[in-house]
Amino acid sequence: MKYCCLVLALFMGLAVQVPAGVLAQDKIRKNLPPRALPQNNVTSFHRRAVDSNAKPWQSIGRVNIGGRAHCSGTLVGKDVVLTAAHCVYSKRDQKMVVPGIVHFVAGYSKGDYLGHSKVKSYIVGDGYRGEEGASRSNLAHDWALLTLEKPLGETLGFLTVPTGWFDQPETTGLPRPMPKSKPRNLEIAAGVTTAGYPGDRKHVLSLEENCNIITTANAGRILFTSCIALSGDSGGPILQKTDEDWNIIGVQTSALKAGNKISGVGISALVYQPYLAALMDP
Repeated sequence: MKYCCLVLALFMGLAVQVPAGVLAQDKIRKNLPPRALPQNNVTSFHRRAVDSNAKPWQSIGRVNIGGRAHCSGTLVGKDVVLTAAHCVYSKRDQKMVVPGIVHFVAGYSKGDYLGHSKVKSYIVGDGYRGEEGASRSNLAHDWALLTLEKPLGETLGFLTVPTGWFDQPETTGLPRPMPKSKPRNLEIAAGVTTAGYPGDRKHVLSLEENCNIITTANAGRILFTSCIALSGDSGGPILQKTDEDWNIIGVQTSALKAGNKISGVGISALVYQPYLAALMDP
């Protein structure tokens, strides 16, 4: 589950439209302590911790896998949690884990939580192959939707895409093909915030704020952000705020390192939203 640490040469050969100089080292955020740690290890200690009892943070929580590892996750329906596919793949056993060992703990903070449920089933991206690890072929498929035994979202609420962000897909039969064009408001330099339980502060939800979308790939399906991503952040939400509302536009999956600087990589809602709609209205 330490996938969100570093994908380096992964993006070689991707059809990515990158504005001139945008991936230069001075364009990717690095917030290190005044005295850099050995090997310039990036930490989460610059982040703001938030109150997990407050909205919308109570809809975000930890995805705990068999007591061995954790990722982050977000309620995106009354009984559905969005996370990363690699979070439910066991490297040790070389297979996807059984749902029964996966737990979602909503509003988690320092041992306390607002809701807990076992996962009864899940789906992952059709093209995801866990045995291939952090490969380029897995990049656009590294998402998972977990169906919970309990409808925690009924009381805690859940996050949705912004109103009008893209046309809602049909929910009958198989999910329709993904739209060919990205949403109008998914623009380069758009402001985003990410949230998660990074490995160095895994018992507190913290935010990576004031980030931008650096660039996109695959017609807006893959997002490269200036948010620093660490182990444990995998599966956490990529958020945008409109007026007073927080919306989810994607899920964190991995990170890109350029020199000593790290930027986050995620999958936009364009990819998983048709499957979510089918789950919520079978």
